[in-house]
Amino acid sequence: MWLSLLVLALGAPAHAEPVDRLLYVVGDRIVTAGDLAFELDVDAHDASPIVALDAPDYPREQRVLDLTVIRALAGDTLIYRPSAEEVEGRWEAVRATWARAEDFEAFLARWGMDGDDLRGFLYSRMVVERYIRRVAGSVDVPVESPEFAVEYQRWITEIRSKVSFRRAP
Repeated sequence: MWLSLLVLALGAPAHAEPVDRLLYVVGDRIVTAGDLAFELDVDAHDASPIVALDAPDYPREQRVLDLTVIRALAGDTLIYRPSAEEVEGRWEAVRATWARAEDFEAFLARWGMDGDDLRGFLYSRMVVERYIRRVAGSVDVPVESPEFAVEYQRWITEIRSKVSFRRAP
């Protein structure tokens, strides 16, 4: 038996899986380099209806951290959940940004995803947008307007002050 284990151990090819790198701990959630890279990659294909989230002066890394906080705050509260039809519509819109189906499939493969994984990601994004609309929105300035960016930054700065952010070494 020992001999067979030794042969198995010596004869087995070495194989290492890529390991994602921890960047931040935000509250009780982690943000990895892969999370950030995926968010940046998908951004070109999924514009938010909340203009403040796509503002050019909003640092993308900070935005990912802020969206992580907001998603945690929204939790599984029913009023923030988009319907299956809304998620499917967003998924179709994202998919349509690729000229060829093969390019879309390559995007999913690059991230180790399938269509349902992307739907799950979009669902979470939509929960965050609904939370912002309901909690940070104002009657005077619609969240779809560029003017909302100032209000949003004021609001998210206050939210950030209540959450622990730790950068990984």
